Amino acid sequence: MKKIIVYLLIPLLVLTLAIITYIKVQPLTGISKIKNGTVKAVILGESIAVSQGASDPLTTGWNSNLEKSLLNKYSNKIEWDNKASAGELVDYCLKRATEIESTTDAVFICSGRIDRNFETPEQFSNKYTRLIYDIKSRAPGADIFCVVEPPMVSTDESLFLAIRAVIINVSAATESNVLDVWSAFPEDQVTLNKLLMDGLHPNDEGYKLMSDYIYNRLVLMVDALKWKFPL
Repeated sequence: MKKIIVYLLIPLLVLTLAIITYIKVQPLTGISKIKNGTVKAVILGESIAVSQGASDPLTTGWNSNLEKSLLNKYSNKIEWDNKASAGELVDYCLKRATEIESTTDAVFICSGRIDRNFETPEQFSNKYTRLIYDIKSRAPGADIFCVVEPPMVSTDESLFLAIRAVIINVSAATESNVLDVWSAFPEDQVTLNKLLMDGLHPNDEGYKLMSDYIYNRLVLMVDALKWKFPL
C-alpha cells in the first residue's frame, strides 16, 4: 500500500516542481508604483494601440478605460505617452523606442498584427527581441508588457497565430510580461464580429473587454508583487 502511495505521489511531485520552475520570482519595478503614486507609461504599436475603431479613443479606447479602472482601484493614475501610429510595423516601434525616457515606469507593446503580412515569424522574432532589449537599455526600471492583440474576422487569421507564439516566447525569454488579449476574445466568428468595428479593430465593447483583461492581469501582478504568473 505504501509503495502504491509513493508511486502516485511521484507524478504529483514532478508536476509541482515544473510549476515552481515556470513561475519565477520577478518583482515589478515600475507599474507597482501605482499603489503610491503616478505611473509614467509608454505605448508602442499600430492601429489597435491607438484604439482605432473606438467611438472616441480618448474616452472609450483601451488605455483610457484601463486608466479609469486603475484610478478607481488605487486612487492613482497612469500618464500615457502614446507613441503608436496606425498602419505601422514593428520597425516603427524600434524607431520610437529611441525616444523613451529613463524615468519611464511601464511600456506596452501592441504590435504584430500587420507584420504577419510582411515578416516571417523568425524575422519578427528578431526585431521584437531587439525592441525589448532596446527598451530595457533606455528605461532599466520599466516593466515591459507584450500585448497579443485581439483576433480578427478573417480567413488568414492562421498567419497571426505564428506571430502570437513569437510574442509569447520572446516575452518569456526576455523576462517580460505577456498580456494575451487574443485569448480573451471569443473564437466563434459571429460572436467575435460583434466586438469588432470592421472585422479587425475592436469597437467600444471590444476595447472594454481588452482593457478589462489587462486590468485584471495588472492587478494580479501588482498585488502579488513577488510572483510572475503565466497569463
